[in-house]
Amino acid sequence: MKTFLLIIACIGFNLLCLAQWDSDKPSIFGDWETYTQKEFDADTCCWRKLANEQQYQQAAAAITLYLFSHKRKEVNWHSLNWHAGQMYAKAGLNKLAKTHFKNTYSIFYIWFGNEDAKTWYYYAKGTEAFLDGNKNKLEDILNKWERRYPADKNYEALKKLLSNWGEDYVTATL
Repeated sequence: MKTFLLIIACIGFNLLCLAQWDSDKPSIFGDWETYTQKEFDADTCCWRKLANEQQYQQAAAAITLYLFSHKRKEVNWHSLNWHAGQMYAKAGLNKLAKTHFKNTYSIFYIWFGNEDAKTWYYYAKGTEAFLDGNKNKLEDILNKWERRYPADKNYEALKKLLSNWGEDYVTATL
């Protein structure tokens, strides 16, 4: 029931964000819903353009509505959910961010996944620990990663979050 209410609140919030856009901006209900993911992900369009303008709530809303208007097999849900989560986190809406982040991993990644799946799990969980203000958990995740897997860009991103502890997500990810 909690999840259902969160989804309803998320949709309502997204519609509110879209309604607050200036009238000269394109509508998600117009052109964007017909775009391929490649077009929708372009730096000069859609959610990335909004993010570059620091309109993080609107960027997250655009991604979320794009997800709702496409079937899982038509788009990369993993990628789009991650980016929606990042945009919500940058907007300071950590609960919504974590809802999207949780759509990108499963405990099965740790149990049965290859190295990429396992490190992705750690990256997502570490990012959530940062948003939760749980420094011990983030440090624990980094320690496990160091013992088990080679460093990569996601490991470095978690180290950056830790080194910017106490900052908001936008500042910590600069």
